[in-house]
Amino acid sequence: MKNLFAILFLSLFSQTLSAQVWSAGGLFNGGIAVGELKNEVGGLFIPSLSGLFLYEAPTAPVSLGVELGYGIYGSKLERRTDLYPGFNDELRLRRNNNIFTGMAVIRYQTNPMGKIRHFFEGKFGANYLYTRYKVRETILSEEIIEAGKDMENWTLAYSLGTGVQIPIAAEPGLFLEFKANYQSSSDLRFLTKGDVSYVPLPGGGGQFEFETRKAPLEQVVISFGLVYIGL
Repeated sequence: MKNLFAILFLSLFSQTLSAQVWSAGGLFNGGIAVGELKNEVGGLFIPSLSGLFLYEAPTAPVSLGVELGYGIYGSKLERRTDLYPGFNDELRLRRNNNIFTGMAVIRYQTNPMGKIRHFFEGKFGANYLYTRYKVRETILSEEIIEAGKDMENWTLAYSLGTGVQIPIAAEPGLFLEFKANYQSSSDLRFLTKGDVSYVPLPGGGGQFEFETRKAPLEQVVISFGLVYIGL
């Protein structure tokens, strides 16, 4: 009897697994500042790459998953000879503005059996922004003289959008995905390219001055990439 129950359990478990559909893909995203963010920083463009992982429910046109992304929305290089007292060799000061996003995703497929799949999606998660700098002698130098963060901050965020998945005939299960989302968040403080200036001191060395921005990350995000369905 125990063996019979074990066989029935394994049979049901294997059928459940076979009914599950997983999908994964990579997307290139371009965020265009709108609303309060545009008023604060002008035409800021936020590029990023993201990985998408979804589970499609076997009995409903709904998918659940996560999307993780990373981007650099500003980079500035300065060549200076006055960073340290008593040292006047030219050094490279590189400063990058970085963004990391982590969002839970829910999708509703309007035509899950269609050749071109259309969906609506909602996302909720967080954005983490940080500005990091490095000082080294040359671009090829392995040794970093100094590195650190000028500022870091995070905020809760949400997103609503729609998109389509177009099958690629040469590769079954592979889809070209296009989508557009409106994304916003709570207010947070952050830096953009050019918001940090260096003021030399008379005795050598100097100090950095910061022009901090404050706004929600309100943007329209256009995305495209490849998604494989049926893992």
